[in-house]
Amino acid sequence: MTNLKEVARKAGVSPSTVSRVINNHPYVNEEKRNRVLQIIDEMNYIPNINAIHLKRGKTNLIGVVIPFSNHPYFSQLIQGISEEAIKLDKKIVLFQTSYDTDQEIDALEMLKLKQLDALIICSRNISLTIIEQYIEYGPISIFENITHSKLRTSYIDHYQSFLTALNHLYEHGHRNISCAINRKKSTSSIERIAAYKDFCIEKSLTYNDNNIYENYVLLEDGYDLSKEIQKSLNPPSAIVVSGDNTAAGLLLSLNDDLKENLSIIGFENHKISKLLNLTTIEIPLINIGKSLFNQLYDKSVSNQLFETRLIARQSVKNINV
Repeated sequence: MTNLKEVARKAGVSPSTVSRVINNHPYVNEEKRNRVLQIIDEMNYIPNINAIHLKRGKTNLIGVVIPFSNHPYFSQLIQGISEEAIKLDKKIVLFQTSYDTDQEIDALEMLKLKQLDALIICSRNISLTIIEQYIEYGPISIFENITHSKLRTSYIDHYQSFLTALNHLYEHGHRNISCAINRKKSTSSIERIAAYKDFCIEKSLTYNDNNIYENYVLLEDGYDLSKEIQKSLNPPSAIVVSGDNTAAGLLLSLNDDLKENLSIIGFENHKISKLLNLTTIEIPLINIGKSLFNQLYDKSVSNQLFETRLIARQSVKNINV
């Protein structure tokens, strides 16, 4: 395989001149530049892009850590990130981890080895302590509310958002309310469970761990959730589901009796919620994705709180108290 030194020898110039031509350095004699380009073409020389990146100190590659790509929640974040990346001629490298910590560390190690310029973490399983050890190697932004950290953050108030949903159900007469989440130990779920517990205390409702359904995140999970609810001895009259996809799957899987008597609130305000008239909590995911990207390059837009809002539709019904 042809190397840079061979190109320089045949062109009658120094290797540094060839390097300057490849990197579009302005201070190269035009005759020499044309000669080098001609030899490069004749010898079919392909520059080592990794070596060029190392010399420049940047790759124009931005890593994005997501647990899975087959979910509208993360696809909207990616859309926002990608829209901003295009403006700066940056490329996105996706790390689909399925919450495997080793794969999350792989992304961090690529940042350390200068194979990435920066990293965006949309959701994680790895500890913050480990992530913070890599801040010195490049900017890292994360979709999470973190205080007292050098990480750049964009986030929503999961506690207040969940409380808004629960209060909406209460105002419509519901007292037997359940909730469905993904991972109980995730930071967002911890805040949502805290909101649910505080809501029960404030409204003098009985709190029961069995009213919290765990590990529901995909559309098809809604079917399993419907089975769990239907076999319950005391099925809820309402449920808050932490994702529109699962809420939609639940609604579509209910038997006729429960469909008439179960009120449902989802999260995110995806297109499917509008199609099915699902009440939902809107999360501006595309704008959050844009923020996660932009704060890599502008510290003044770090630590951004994004507002959520209730979108009331027909999936919440009034009942007599």
